[in-house]
Amino acid sequence: MDRLVLLGTGTCRLMESRRASSVLLELGERRIVYDMGRGIADRLASLGLRQDDLCHVVISHFHPDHVSDLVPFLHAAAWSPSDPRSLDLHLYGPPGLGELVCGMQRIYGVAALGQSSWALHVHEQEGPALRIDGLDAEFVHLPPAGNRGLRLRHNGHCIALTGDSNFHADEVAFLRDVDLAIFDSGHLTDDEIVELAVRSNPRRLVCSHVYRELDVTALQARAVARGFTGRLFMGQDLEVWSLGPSVEPAAPIVVEMPVDTEMPVDTE
Repeated sequence: MDRLVLLGTGTCRLMESRRASSVLLELGERRIVYDMGRGIADRLASLGLRQDDLCHVVISHFHPDHVSDLVPFLHAAAWSPSDPRSLDLHLYGPPGLGELVCGMQRIYGVAALGQSSWALHVHEQEGPALRIDGLDAEFVHLPPAGNRGLRLRHNGHCIALTGDSNFHADEVAFLRDVDLAIFDSGHLTDDEIVELAVRSNPRRLVCSHVYRELDVTALQARAVARGFTGRLFMGQDLEVWSLGPSVEPAAPIVVEMPVDTEMPVDTE
């Protein structure tokens, strides 16, 4: 099933219920992760995905809450005996991505983050046209400086992801009339969220990068009163959106945590 999974909907704020904002796109045999910050490597493992199930990672910008889990993900790819990587991994991002990767290699050592059995390909993208495993996408500058939004079409639907973004005319244009938009609500006020909904009018507008809980029912009512014809949603970690003939929320993924029945006892 083609689908979009909200791997995380949070920020740099440490919250068990919300990992750093990240999206998994499953489009046929192709899987793409957009941003890999705090907790996302574990999220991928909790979904049963192995290293070779993911070959394409897009980075919107270089704030730690969008890139930090590249380190454990690459370390596991290189050294995990139970899940060794064998396929090449492609990283896409703005100019400076190569410098980021080289910096990690200098700190941890090249051998700590890679093996000769697979290659790490770094694709720095300045212009708006981005091609991912045969899929054409747009990689669009969005404020603040350095951030890139990802927009693509699949099954006749237009999907847009903003990374970090302030309320701005560029963001309005980027989200205008798309079928499903996952956007940074954490850097917007309630008034700006309403304004964004009204002016861009996407069919499904999902709040992510959440610093605070939002009353989406009240925000929806305010936006509709001003002409918004779509629906506003409060994103949750592991929420699933079907990307079939229609774009609709599906049942969330429930990750069962194993129970350790032989807990160690501290006798001191």
